[in-house]
Amino acid sequence: MQRIVLSILLLCSACVALPQVNFKNACVPLAQFSQAQKEVLLRSYLAGESNGFGLTLAAIAWKESCAGEYKMNFQDPSAGNFHAYIPGVINRYPKLKQNGFTQNMVGAMLVENDDFAAQIAIAELKYWHKEHNGNWKNIIKSYNKGYSWQKNPTANIQAEKYYQEVAWRVKQLEKYFVGKDLHKVALNLPKTTKTQKEYQKTKARKELDYYAYGEDSIQNDFKFLPIYQVGNEFAAPYMPKKTILKEFDLLELY
Repeated sequence: MQRIVLSILLLCSACVALPQVNFKNACVPLAQFSQAQKEVLLRSYLAGESNGFGLTLAAIAWKESCAGEYKMNFQDPSAGNFHAYIPGVINRYPKLKQNGFTQNMVGAMLVENDDFAAQIAIAELKYWHKEHNGNWKNIIKSYNKGYSWQKNPTANIQAEKYYQEVAWRVKQLEKYFVGKDLHKVALNLPKTTKTQKEYQKTKARKELDYYAYGEDSIQNDFKFLPIYQVGNEFAAPYMPKKTILKEFDLLELY
């Protein structure tokens, strides 16, 4: 009897097969990048250019997410084109509570809003630029391992490898971008998405009480994090609703 039951179970398990999933575990060469990946490289370059991090930011996007193909790393956890370390991003905001829900919200924002992810990455690079007096090699190593590579031999080996891989990508991107009028090419890119427009609109509104700013927020580069919290327990993208009393924004229309 037991054999019959076992046979039936095996038959049923064979009938209810799992869907096939084609996993990719490698980044294709630059020459095989899709149009979407090329756009990520270009947008990354343009985002970092004014701060002197154009090629650096594009190379990091290539290294970290294969130019937008793999935006999540649950081991760190990190997210976005440049794989910002999520707990580290939250730590920049004293009023944000470090919990699983807030991490999920910040991770989702890094994945969904490339402009926000670029701002976080640039601010991180600027911080390490100041810490290392412009030493590019040390900046890249610290972007990957923070301060730990200076104290831990294993972390230093990993950071050195990371630096070499980013440096190699910078050289490849120098050749890739040669002879291209990048700003002219950028004009042909798709226009800003609705989500990005809403983000920019929200950023322009100076309703500071809704935002999770620290006391020194005006002095840092993270002051435009589009998150608010109630009782330091809830976080969500802030999208203001239309109100009857525009001067006070008290009565919400539903």
